[in-house]
This record gives sequence, structure tokens and C-alpha cells, in this order.
Amino acid sequence: MKKFAILISLFFIMCFSLNAQNTISASQLDSLNKLLEKPTLADTTKCDVLFQIGAANQFVDPYKAVHFLSEALALSRKTKDKKRILGNLVTLGYLFASIGESARSIDMLQESLHYTEDLHEDTSLALASIANGYEAQGDLTNAINYSRIAYLQFEKRRNDKLEIDERGYAEGPMRLGQLFEKANQLDSALHYAEMAYNRIQEKPIDRERAYFYCQICNSLGRIHGRLNENEEALIFYRLAYSKAIEVNFTSTISESQSDLAQFYFKNNQPDSVIFYATKAYEGAKQLKNFEIMKNSTALLRTVYEKKGRFDKALYYNDLSIAAKDSVYGLEKVREVQNLTHREERRQELKKQQAAAEDLAYNNKIRLYSLIALLSGVALIAVILFRNNNQKHKANLVLHQQKEEIDTQRNKAEKTLVELKATQNQLIQSEKLASLGELTAGIAHEIQNPLNFVNNFAELSLGLGKELKGEIDKLKIPENDKDYIGEILHDLNSNQEKINHHGKRAASIVSGMIEHSKPNTGIRELTDINKLCDEYSRLSFNSLKSKNPNFNVEMIAHFDESLPKIEIVPQDIGRVILNLVNNAFYAVNERNNLVGFETYKPTITVQTLQTISHIEIRIRDNGTGMSDAVKAKIFQPFFTTKPTGQGTGLGLSLAYDIITKGHGGTLKVESEEGVGTEMIIRI
Repeated sequence: MKKFAILISLFFIMCFSLNAQNTISASQLDSLNKLLEKPTLADTTKCDVLFQIGAANQFVDPYKAVHFLSEALALSRKTKDKKRILGNLVTLGYLFASIGESARSIDMLQESLHYTEDLHEDTSLALASIANGYEAQGDLTNAINYSRIAYLQFEKRRNDKLEIDERGYAEGPMRLGQLFEKANQLDSALHYAEMAYNRIQEKPIDRERAYFYCQICNSLGRIHGRLNENEEALIFYRLAYSKAIEVNFTSTISESQSDLAQFYFKNNQPDSVIFYATKAYEGAKQLKNFEIMKNSTALLRTVYEKKGRFDKALYYNDLSIAAKDSVYGLEKVREVQNLTHREERRQELKKQQAAAEDLAYNNKIRLYSLIALLSGVALIAVILFRNNNQKHKANLVLHQQKEEIDTQRNKAEKTLVELKATQNQLIQSEKLASLGELTAGIAHEIQNPLNFVNNFAELSLGLGKELKGEIDKLKIPENDKDYIGEILHDLNSNQEKINHHGKRAASIVSGMIEHSKPNTGIRELTDINKLCDEYSRLSFNSLKSKNPNFNVEMIAHFDESLPKIEIVPQDIGRVILNLVNNAFYAVNERNNLVGFETYKPTITVQTLQTISHIEIRIRDNGTGMSDAVKAKIFQPFFTTKPTGQGTGLGLSLAYDIITKGHGGTLKVESEEGVGTEMIIRI
């Protein structure tokens, strides 16, 4: 019996009892009445029986339901059973709101909140019922606030997987949609009504859920009607009406009839208005639903006035006034206001009591904290005494650890010094390699001008001898004089060429000396075209000296409009030399793979000016690079060349010279098997 009572109480708290008349048959109701007559019936069992009989009559005879539920409430108060008191208060509160007794409804529901707080139960049902009471009085602000809080509490319990009645899943948004509709907030109303409609259809619409389904459809019909969407409105009205007739709910039938009457009134169909409004009034009168009685009689009065049936209009006008007074009587409004003030005062007293409890609690905390502090001081004194004996041992351990750390640090510093020395050696090795290639190119470059010097020197000696022989002649004819003039002209021309190539040799030697000197880092105005031409030819001649049989086409596209810019010539020269050397290596590798018959090695050196930069592009049609190689080529010590042929520092140094030394960029564009282009932007 105790288990049965607890289940009934939880049922009271979790859901409205509007479906009791659907779950109790006539024979069961008769059995309950007979059970009630037993004199030996326990109070708790009698309370549960009274509740079930009251709930079963809620929509059949609401005043009879009030009688039984009031007895159940009185009995639960006598036994001081808080759960049963709570269940009876919530059910009676909802019932009073439905029959227009909103003041008594709010009074009971506010009392029920005290019990839900004490029992730590779900308050959503009580809050939703209070919202109904305020709605009946026309106080939509309070109605919406209470309904929203109830909806949020239910959703939180559902998300937290606490015990709930699933019927509230659709009812929460349904009530919010109805209240927002009354408040003329149609967007919010449509949002919550559609949410409720989607939720109610997630399961089959059985008899227990039909009441909510009808209310949701009627609400959607009213909202669409107010949005001038008449076809959608009529669809939902008919869905609600047909379902209400199917399950034979008097309350929902009269609600659907009232809504249909309102719809046809708006669309100027007076006969349909009279038909549905009359039926709605009759059903509402049976249940004493004064709200529907008021609305339907007002419609009938207006329609009969338009038809000239003033006797009927006067009759329904009197009925409308009576129904309106039942809902909005001055005394009822005052009762609601008094109850509201009383609840506000209770909340204020509750806050004051909570503040006093907090103060007492804080004082206790302070006292306990002081005791704990004193205990802690004593404990710390003991710990310090013990730690003092262990301090010496700890210091010895720390000293040993310090010595070990110093040893490890010295080893690390020594390793770092060795690493830096190795790095400097690698950098010097790279510079020496570059210098060796430069020297080889210079030697080859000097060879050609020196050949010119030697050849023209020998020729000048022969011409001198011929001139001397002619001069020795005593008599010189006119024709001979012309010949002597030609010889002298040739001598002058030869001397000019000797002078030109001598200067060129001197320039090459000077470049070799400058390249071998330490870098001073001093920027100079430099002709980029000339610099590219010199260092690309030096690289080319170095390659030819190593591999005389390898033929490669060198193409130069220099922008003659380039201005001189301030750079460190030796550094940029090293970069160009390194990139051109890499290009020669790439085309040579591809040539070794495919041969001269199908492949023509080509290297292009190009300079050009953009809006804000000067670019140097060195392009080859060699082996190209994969994406993995491109991502690493500027990393120190990374190389694709075989062991002994590269240090992996050339491109890394070139990148640092361009980006850090000159504030520019060095990019690579390459496609494997097609070629590579290095782009310097300064």
C-alpha cells in the first residue's frame, strides 16, 4: 500500500490528471465508491481513493470532482503526508482554474510550491497551473513568466534524465504557444506551437494524448488565421475537431467548436458561426467553462444583430455579460492581487530567513576556521621540529644533486661549443667550395683574353717589322704611303683590343680577390644585370672546365631599365653563383638520365622590375623537385646531392643572405621531371 501511495504521489507531481476519466472505467469507478464505504479503510488508502474518484469526474462533473478532491486534501493534511498534500493541491489548483475560480486556483498552487521546495520535487506542474490561473484573469505577463519557467524546468529534468511524465514533452511548448498567441506575439506563438505539434506526432496519438493534440491543432489554427493563412488555419481546426469527436472529449469539442465559430465569423459565414457557436456554448455551459461561454455568446450576439434578430441578440448579450462577470468579477481580481502580494511577502521573508541562516552559517565557519587554524599552527610546529632534524640530510642530498647538475651542464656547454665549431667548419667548407668554383671559372675566363693579348701581340710584332722595312727605303711612292697608313691603323686597332682585354682580365682577377675576402657587409650601389651576367658566366665556365663535353644553353633576359640598388655585392654574387651551380647540377643529372638525343639542357637568368621590388629568376629544365624536397631545401644541412658533393648549407646560407641580410624573399617553384625556378625578390 505504501508503494502504491508513493507512485500515486509522484503521478500527481509529474503530470496533470486530465486523463483520469479515460483510464478508469465505470465498473472501476463503482468499485472505488464501494471501497470508500468500508469503515476500516486506512487513511492513506482512503485519500488515494478520494483522489481517483475526483480525478475521474474532473471533466464530467467538475464540482463533484472538487468535492472529492477537497476531502482528499483535508485527509492528507490530517495525516501530514506532504506528498499527498502536494498532489491534491496541484490537482485542485488546476481544476479551479479550469472552472473560472482563478483566485482559489492560484492560492492552492502557490501553497503547493512550498511543498515542492521542501520535498525537492519538480515544480513545473505547479508553475504551469499558476500560469493558467493568471491567464484566466487576463494577466498574460505573469502567465507567460510562470509558463516559461515551468517549461525550462521540465526540459532540464528531461535532459538530466530525471523522472518525468512524457506528456509534458509536448504540453510545455503548447502552453507557451497559446499564451504568446493571446499576447499577440505571433512569431513566438507559431514557434512553440509548431514545436509542440512536431513533438506530439513523434508517437501515435492515443486517447491519453488526444487532449493535447486537439489543443495544439486549435492553437495552430488560430495563429495561422491571425496571419491571414486561412487554408492552413482551417486544416488545423478540422484536425482538432475530428480528433475531439473521435475520443468524445466534451471540453475539447467545445473548444474546437468555439475556434471554428471564430474562424467563420472572421470569414463572414454567419450560418456556420451560429451553428458552431451554439454548440460551443452548450458544451461549455455543461463544464462551466466561462471563457468559452463568454466568447461564443459574444459571437452569437453580434451575428444575430447583423441578421436583425434583436431578441436573440439581447438574449445572448445577457449571457455574455454573465459569463464575463464570472471570469472578471471585481472581487476575484482583488483576491488574486491579495494572493500575489502575500506570495511576494512570503518570498521576501524567505530571503530574510535565508540571509539569517547564511550569517549563522558564516559565523560557524569562522569559528571552525579559527579552531582549524590553531590546530594547524600546532601541527606546523611539530612538523617544523621534525623537519629540522631532517634538514641536514636534505642539504647533503641537494648538494650532491647540484654537483651532478653542474657536471651535466658542463658537458652540455662543451657539446655546444663543439657543435658551433663543427658548424663554422661546415660554413667555411661551403665558402671554400664556392671559392674553388669561382677560381676555376676565373682561370678559364682569363684564358680567352690572354690568348687575344698574345695573338695580337705577335701580329703587332710582324706589322712592326714590315713597317720598319718600308721606312728603311729611301724613296716611298704614294701607293706605299697608303699601305703604310693601313698598317699603322691596324697597329692602333690591335693596341686598343690589347688594352680592352687586358682590362677585362684585370677585372676578373679583381672579382676573384673580392670573392675571397671576408664579407664586410657594406652595401653599395650595384648594377644587378652586370652582377648576374658576371657570376652566371663564372659558374658556366667552371662547369665547362670540369666537364668539357657537356653542352648547355645559357639564356639571359635582363631588364635594361633596372636601377642600381644598394646591396652587398659579394653576398648576392654568392647567392647567384650557388643557384646557377644548382641549376647546372639539375640539368646535368637529367641529361645523364635521358641523353642529348631527346633533351636540350637550358638555363635562363632573368631580371625584371615590379612595382615595389627587383626580381632575379633562375630557371632550369632539369630534374625538378617533389613537394617533400621543396619543403626542406632551405633547412641547414639538407641536401639531395650524393655524399661528398654537397654540405647542405648552400641554399640555407643563400636564404639567410636574401631574407635576413637584405630583407627580401627567396622562393622556389618546381615540378618533378619538368624543372625548377628560383625567385629572388629584393
